[in-house]
Amino acid sequence: MAPRASHTTTETIAQPTPLYEKTEFRHKFVWSRLFFYSLLHVAALYGLIFVWWRCSWYTILFAFILGWFSNLSITAGAHRLWSHKAYSARFPLRLFLALTGALAVQESVYNWCRGHRAHHKYTDTDADPHNAKRGFFFSHIGWLMMSEHPDVSEKKEQLDMSDLLSDPVVHFQHKLQDQTKLLAMA
Repeated sequence: MAPRASHTTTETIAQPTPLYEKTEFRHKFVWSRLFFYSLLHVAALYGLIFVWWRCSWYTILFAFILGWFSNLSITAGAHRLWSHKAYSARFPLRLFLALTGALAVQESVYNWCRGHRAHHKYTDTDADPHNAKRGFFFSHIGWLMMSEHPDVSEKKEQLDMSDLLSDPVVHFQHKLQDQTKLLAMA
């Protein structure tokens, strides 16, 4: 029988890698976005508590249908159709999805897709707008209310988005959004 090996050698134990590498950049709250999202939810809560019972059932049905279509336009339109190109659609459907997508208040299709493509290309790095290593809150909600990491802005500018700009519906919606932002700033 062979003698047992002695455990006198010192083994180096690998240190666990941190979940998120600390960089010099610190996210800051964008107070106007925080105010807007808070106001949006307070108004919805006010409507649910004080207004819905005064409305006709037609109004409630109409609100439900608008909400359903706005959610559908983000999942079927911005996400599947334009970001991932999972299917192709004719002009009337693309126009409908872009118009009802505006109800969701999630920026233009172009900006939504650019952020989503960056998310898939640079997953869990500083260039990921929804970096999960920043935590559950940040990856689901917090990124909406905080300033972007400089890597996100830099990498999003490098993405090829020519396919979206060649779509007249996306191009028109994006151009219209830029114009309304300029009007809001004036």
